[in-house]
Amino acid sequence: MAGPMAGVSVLDLSQVVAGPLATQILSEQGADVIKVEPIGGELTRTTGPDHVRGLYANCNRGKRCMGVDVTTPAGVELVLELASRADVVVQNFRPGVVERLGIDYDAVRSRNPDVIYASVSGFGTTGPYHQRAVLDPVIQGLTGMVHSQVSDALPFPDLMRTLVADKATAHTVAQSITAALFARSRGASGQHIQLAMLDAALSWFWPDGMADLTHTSGLRVHRPQDLYQLIDTADGQVVYFMATASQLEGMWRVIGRDDLLADENYCTPGKLTAEPERAEIAMTAIRVGLAAMSTADVVEKMADNSVPCGPALTREQVLSDPQVLNNGLIREWDHPTAAGLRQAGPPGTWSATQPAFIPQIGLAGEHTDDVLRELGYDDAGIADLRDQGIVG
Repeated sequence: MAGPMAGVSVLDLSQVVAGPLATQILSEQGADVIKVEPIGGELTRTTGPDHVRGLYANCNRGKRCMGVDVTTPAGVELVLELASRADVVVQNFRPGVVERLGIDYDAVRSRNPDVIYASVSGFGTTGPYHQRAVLDPVIQGLTGMVHSQVSDALPFPDLMRTLVADKATAHTVAQSITAALFARSRGASGQHIQLAMLDAALSWFWPDGMADLTHTSGLRVHRPQDLYQLIDTADGQVVYFMATASQLEGMWRVIGRDDLLADENYCTPGKLTAEPERAEIAMTAIRVGLAAMSTADVVEKMADNSVPCGPALTREQVLSDPQVLNNGLIREWDHPTAAGLRQAGPPGTWSATQPAFIPQIGLAGEHTDDVLRELGYDDAGIADLRDQGIVG
């Protein structure tokens, strides 16, 4: 079964996470992705067994890998040759770099007018920050994500310990590319997509993270995050969410508080949160009640009463969770040089064009010769490029 992007060719000039993860999504959906890296490999290859580090492996599966020195005229020409044959080009150099190198949108479009060219940056191509170095945690801080990571138990901001801004950007890039390809198939021209991590991450955070700042009139409401709780049990922790009257009633049944179940003030979300003293009584009752129960007992009784709840698993426990196992997302396979690998495959099931888990992670420059032959180079020409240090 061919994936939905079968027949699409992608030239990936990006590094680290936001660009590479986007092109991996396209690869899983059937696109032929050629990844051009510096000779010896990109930044995230620099540690790990045989240049197959976990982060690199999880953002570059299914691609063909080619090493090119794009600081040389011959290297630039190679990239332009590849771009002239591609449906899509993705790059995430700092603004101005591709222009200096001569592999920018205008240079590619002059050879390939129908190309979809995606440029990913930290802040955009203009503005006071556009030339600043940036990584994911900086974007978390600027979008308000850090400030939102507070609770009664931990009343101070903290980072999310995952590259949430990079990954939100990657999925936005992949969706934007498929939308542009769809538009092209209906008669639109090729086009240049410029996407800032700041914009993608803020857009991703906004629906719930900025819910209480949505009304410009000054109306303030409780953010959905205020309803989230991570709480101790007798032997661990659970996460629960109560947003409706029936869920509040279910909680009082779980912890055996018939007195609160009989009081409308504690069974109506608006009335419960309207009075801080009432909310604190309810929270204390929940803490005491759940602390006397095992995690398994809490989860079972919450499920019986239709209260959204689950255990706070360690990362290792996730691997053996029965629902995770049932869904079959996690795949294990043997890499020729990195031995056993465990990864998450493409989510979801498609009835006609199922994306594929591709158990292949190229070593640095592994497919350089193959790609050059597709461009028409013979063995002597490839050897000459290697001797000059243009490819690796």
